[in-house]
Formats: sequence, C-alpha cells, structure tokens
Amino acid sequence: MNQSDNFDTASHRTWSTIQQRNRGNLHGWCDLAAGLQAVSGQWKASILIALSEKDSGLPDIQRRLEFASRRVLVRALRELEKDGLVSRSAEVATAYCLSRDGLALVPILRDLAAWNSARVG
Repeated sequence: MNQSDNFDTASHRTWSTIQQRNRGNLHGWCDLAAGLQAVSGQWKASILIALSEKDSGLPDIQRRLEFASRRVLVRALRELEKDGLVSRSAEVATAYCLSRDGLALVPILRDLAAWNSARVG
C-alpha cells in the first residue's frame, strides 16, 4: 500500500497527517504568522513608529511618510484600528494613538529595524 510522505497510519486503521500530529507546534507558528500579518502591509510598521513619536493626525503622519498616498494610509490606519493596535478619536479633528498592544509592539519593531540594519550594512 503506497502512502504519501505527508501521511502515516495510526492505530485502528485511522489516518493522520503530520500537521495533525504536530498541531501544538504549528499553533505557535500560526500565532506568529497572525502577529506578523498585523504589522505587514503597506506602511503599517512605519505608522506605528510615527504614532510612537507623537505624530497623531493624518496630516502629521502623511508629512512623515511623504511617499504614502492618503488612501493607503487611511486603509492601513483602519486595519491597525481593527487589529487593536491603534485607537481613533474624532473630537475636534481625527487623531490616532497607539493602544496598549500597539505600544508594546513598538520596541519589537525598533529591534527588528536595528537587526535588519546591522545585517544589511
């Protein structure tokens, strides 16, 4: 009986995949992937850094990230807000600030940038 490398037999003639057997390990990687997805995408990490340095309104962020279009920044800010990394207030003018999770993420992003800088140059 031929079997794919991805399958093996368990007791009592049931089949299990390698992924099912390693579900606990894969769960940790899935959490990592979800965390990375929250900050990947156009300008998200840069927006979080800008907000950590007190740029709070869209015009401030747009001046800081001059090559990003307004449309892209608004979309990224909405996604960051949906992911709980940024909060928005619209009292007089719309302002954004980092949530507690966003604040916790900033040192990680700075460390990642420093690591990349050391690796590249």
